Amino acid sequence: MSEKNQSKISKILLAIDKSGYKDKATAYAITLAKALGAEVTVVHVIGKSSFGATGDVLGYYRGGKLKAYQDAMKRNAEKLLNGAVKWGEENGISMQSEVLVDSSAEKAIIDYAKKHKMDLIVIGTKGMTGIEKFLMGSVANHVVTYAHCPVLAIR
Repeated sequence: MSEKNQSKISKILLAIDKSGYKDKATAYAITLAKALGAEVTVVHVIGKSSFGATGDVLGYYRGGKLKAYQDAMKRNAEKLLNGAVKWGEENGISMQSEVLVDSSAEKAIIDYAKKHKMDLIVIGTKGMTGIEKFLMGSVANHVVTYAHCPVLAIR
């Protein structure tokens, strides 16, 4: 294989949510980053719908403070990301984090990866049995299908 055909992976995008797959996906991203000398950016997407009509309703039921609800969602996302960053740093990996707000988690991940010229996306999936196999984790399935770069789907 010629040198021009070899793909260098130096920038890994790790997309996590609150599922049980976040730890496994994070472990894979850290392991790959260590082996490849890559840096990792970890992202979490908050759906815009959480800040829209749904957010209004939830804000109402949580005391009518929509801004406070939105701030709490961002703080929770940052806490989730900080756990991954801390784990990476404990393993000597340079990690950055960012909370993304978009109407579509898959679009946000794909757009971020392309804009920031990521070489690999690591994302968790749902278990691949029964109806879940059909759904595959719709976000992960969409990212695998449409991302500009390779995607490692962790289950």
